[in-house]
Amino acid sequence: MRRPYRVLARVMALGMLAGAAACVVDDPGHPRGFPEAASVDETTASASPTAPATPALTDARARSALLRQDDLGDAWSGTQGAATWRDGLLKGRTDRPECQALLDAVYAEDVLGEPKGGTAVTGFDDYEYGAQLRYQVGAYDKADVDARLRRLGQLIGTCEEFTITGVQGREYGAEVAPVELPGNLGDARQGLRLIVSGDVEGEDSALTLDLATVRVGDTAALLTHGGLYGIDDTATTEAAQAGIKRLQALLKEQTEKKNEKKDPKKDPKQDKDPKQQQEKKDTKAPSDENSSEEGSSDEARGRPTSRTGALAASASTPPASA
Repeated sequence: MRRPYRVLARVMALGMLAGAAACVVDDPGHPRGFPEAASVDETTASASPTAPATPALTDARARSALLRQDDLGDAWSGTQGAATWRDGLLKGRTDRPECQALLDAVYAEDVLGEPKGGTAVTGFDDYEYGAQLRYQVGAYDKADVDARLRRLGQLIGTCEEFTITGVQGREYGAEVAPVELPGNLGDARQGLRLIVSGDVEGEDSALTLDLATVRVGDTAALLTHGGLYGIDDTATTEAAQAGIKRLQALLKEQTEKKNEKKDPKKDPKQDKDPKQQQEKKDTKAPSDENSSEEGSSDEARGRPTSRTGALAASASTPPASA
C-alpha cells in the first residue's frame, strides 16, 4: 500500500535541508561525494589513468550491467538529482579519526577506490518512501577491493556510535551496524547501515542509509540506499542481488567470447582418423604406380603424356606435411 504522506514529508524536509545546504561553504579538505551529474541515468565515470591496455570491463559493458527500473519495482524512477541530505547530514567532522574515515567514504561513496577499467553509475528515486538509490559497477583491482572490504568491516565494529558535527555546528548522533548480505552474493561482500539522527530545523529527523559492496572477480559493485523517513529493508538486498546477477551474466558472456577466439573451430580434415588416412594412401599407391609406368611407356614411344596421366602423377607425390 502506497504512503503518499511520505512524499509530502519528504518535500518539506528536503526544502529545509536545501536551505541549510545553501549556506554551506565548500571545505577543500573534504571529498565532494555524489555529483550532480549523476542525475542523468547510466552516466559513466572516467577510467583511471593507470587502467590496463585490455580492461576486464569497458564503460559500454559496465553500462549494460547497471540496475534498471524493472529490477526495482513500480515505486522507483530515474533520479532527479542528488538528495540534499547528503550535504546536510553526512558532510561533517567527528572527533575520532577512524570514524571520520568511514564517514568520508560513505559521504563520497568512495568505498571501492580508483577503477582500473570501465565504470558506470546510475541512480533512482523511490517516491513511496522518499528514498534514493545509487548503483555503481566497474573494473577494480581485486586485492585492493578485498583490503577495503576488510577495513570497512573493521570500522563497522569500531564505530558503532559516534557524533557528527555539521558545517553549521549542529551535532548529530550516528549509529553503524552491519547488514547481512547473502553468502552466495559474489566472491566477497560487505554491508552496513548508518543511521544519522538529530534536530533538522526544529524537528527530530533520522537518515537511514544502507551500503552494500560486492566483488565479482576483478569487478565490483557499490550500492547505497537511503532516505529520511525509513527505507524498505528488503530493497537493498534485492537490488544488490539483481545487479550482481546482471554483472555475472555479462562476465560469463564475455569469458565465452574470449574462449571462442582462443579456440577457433578445427579444420575438419584434422579430425579424420589417422588409420583411415593411411589405409587410403595404401589403396591409392598401386594405381599411382601404374599411372607412372604408363606415362613412361608413352614417352618411350614418343607420344606426349596425357593430361589425365600428368594429374595422377602429381597426386602420387606425398604432401609436404600430414
